[in-house]
Amino acid sequence: MPSRGTATAGTVVAVLAALLPALRATAASSSNPCDLAASLPQCVAALGPLEDVTASWPAYQAALVQAIPISDYAADPEDAPPPLGVGTCGAETSQTAADGTPVPRGTVADAPPPGVPSPPGSHGPYCVLRYLSGDFIAPCPTCHRVLVDYARIPDGTTATPGAGGHFALRLNPSAGLGGVTAPFNGHSPNIKNLCSDKLFNQSPGAQCDANPFWAQFDQYGLGMEGDAAIYHHFPTEGRYYNGPAYLAGDSVHVAYHWVRGAYVDLDTGSLKDLTVWYSAGYRGRGDAAPDTDQSYGCACEVPPVGHSAFSPDYALRSTAVSGSAAAADGGASPPAPSAATLPNTAGRAPSAGWITALAILPLSTMLVGRRRHRALRRR
Repeated sequence: MPSRGTATAGTVVAVLAALLPALRATAASSSNPCDLAASLPQCVAALGPLEDVTASWPAYQAALVQAIPISDYAADPEDAPPPLGVGTCGAETSQTAADGTPVPRGTVADAPPPGVPSPPGSHGPYCVLRYLSGDFIAPCPTCHRVLVDYARIPDGTTATPGAGGHFALRLNPSAGLGGVTAPFNGHSPNIKNLCSDKLFNQSPGAQCDANPFWAQFDQYGLGMEGDAAIYHHFPTEGRYYNGPAYLAGDSVHVAYHWVRGAYVDLDTGSLKDLTVWYSAGYRGRGDAAPDTDQSYGCACEVPPVGHSAFSPDYALRSTAVSGSAAAADGGASPPAPSAATLPNTAGRAPSAGWITALAILPLSTMLVGRRRHRALRRR
């Protein structure tokens, strides 16, 4: 089996522990270095803008079935046929749900199940992944659903091109780390945090209570791994995947539709008038380094092979989540967008406060992305 990632989770914790005191801020300030020096070459929303889609969150709620094209990732070394790898589909590590419900494994199919659309521009065979209802929670009453809109990835510049592959991302709210949290299962299936790695997370179903330390790391770290260009799935780490789109809807109240992007829910609590920006290391469009997956990481996203970027500040809308339970239980149908391009929320001026450049060093972004933990693997 190929060797695993390049940094330990312990290193990540040490870096975050060192940075956390400097990351505290008021709701009216931001740690974004581009507020101070907009001419920095990294000041590009290279993964696309952030969109607060809370008002229409059911239209973005992940479906409980996802069909991903195997041709995108069959050449990844870890997905080679046994014994060199684990195969492309069907060997997903999982933990039985708390109520005893078995967690389904992926199945290979030439086409998605009847009524389920295939990812745009793809072809079979597909790895059809299935989920439990608890895998994707509705946003809490004080949560904002924030979409990274890959449909609007910019061309960028020579130094900071638009994203074209793997990335490691950290969301940076103006309240500072600790002031805003992210529910560990409040994200789309095409991006990953620690708790979605079921080889590592021994909790039942979608839970993360058997690993409270890592659950809090996900809750407060606000870091994710993804890929804005092609699909990757490593069954040993569970049923989640990386990829440029995910299937939303339930075919009953919301028609199935593919969303080009990925979402993360942020719980702002009682804080108001917040902004959020992201720091990222990523593979750029046209980069020579191949977009080869290694346990949901890639050397292609780490500068100087890859690139780093700091997005602008985007305002979180003041619209509170309303009717969450009613919508989840079959309330009024929300609008189903044809594309993930809601109005940009970046119209307001960014906050003037700037805490420290340490908060957004590409190194710390990469460490969040490289949160590999292979010493704990159980074969």
